[in-house]
Amino acid sequence: MAYIVNFNTCSYKHVFNCLFTSAMKVLTRLQEIPEFNRENIHIRDETELVAKLNRIIKGGHNKLQIVTDFDHTLTRHTLDNGKSVLTSFGMFRECPSIPQHYKDEDVRLASIYKPIEADPVMTVEEKTKHMVDWYIAAHALLKGVQFPRSELTHVANKMIDSFRKGVKELIIWSQTHEVPVLVFSAGLGESVVAALKAANFLLPHVKVVSNFLALDENDKIVGIKGEVIHTYNKNETAIKNTDYYNLVQQRSNVILMGDNIGDAGMAEGMDHCDVVVKVGFLGHSAEGNLPNYKKKFDIVLVNEPSMDIVNAMVKLVL
Repeated sequence: MAYIVNFNTCSYKHVFNCLFTSAMKVLTRLQEIPEFNRENIHIRDETELVAKLNRIIKGGHNKLQIVTDFDHTLTRHTLDNGKSVLTSFGMFRECPSIPQHYKDEDVRLASIYKPIEADPVMTVEEKTKHMVDWYIAAHALLKGVQFPRSELTHVANKMIDSFRKGVKELIIWSQTHEVPVLVFSAGLGESVVAALKAANFLLPHVKVVSNFLALDENDKIVGIKGEVIHTYNKNETAIKNTDYYNLVQQRSNVILMGDNIGDAGMAEGMDHCDVVVKVGFLGHSAEGNLPNYKKKFDIVLVNEPSMDIVNAMVKLVL
């Protein structure tokens, strides 16, 4: 790993800037980062990625923001014992007071639409129609159900070990360097917030944009607030006019993370963004989906339980 050092050109007036520049790392090859030497890491274009990382390093933490999905991105796909990690809607379904008819129908819908979401052949346009149908049906199913506020908190407390190893370090790093984090989820917002709170990750610099429930005066669900967010419409339109969007107007560099091809578009439409490094976590149907993921993400991590790669990248940013 090379360093920029040119003290001969430094005047006293600019000594601080020169010292800062001297400390700034410049990548020449990804292999200079030990975490990139793992067999489960797939890079779309190494030359392009090195160039992107160097621009992020040069911009520093004041120009950086982190945009991440929640389900199976901040959380893992499976636990160490092989058990699947609950999604945010799965957390809701685990609440004891949720009616059995809701649970049965929710499982039935997932059995229909999950394979479509993961299909390596179907086009995004075809998938989008099915995803809209799924979300309309799932949200209609919620209507009239009593919101299980305390039960959801209890389920969330059991989710702490479901986060990827290294998420805590990433949250601490971003807090220390005042880098805003957007958790952008097509799941259930109340579950996302509950899980983040339980793990002590919902700090002031961490914002959540998701599908939040509309409740009546008796805490019964009447629908979803605002426009429904699904896997394939997670882009700028969903975050415009939010506190987060106003917060990041001067932050033109993005590290983006997701587990679905649709997540790769979460920063699309942000005209002020110059560099977006996209990290994809592929946990299901890896062999069939890997070529499609490599078209959309700069880095694809297959069956990776940690945040090691992302933490290694942000630590280069001063």
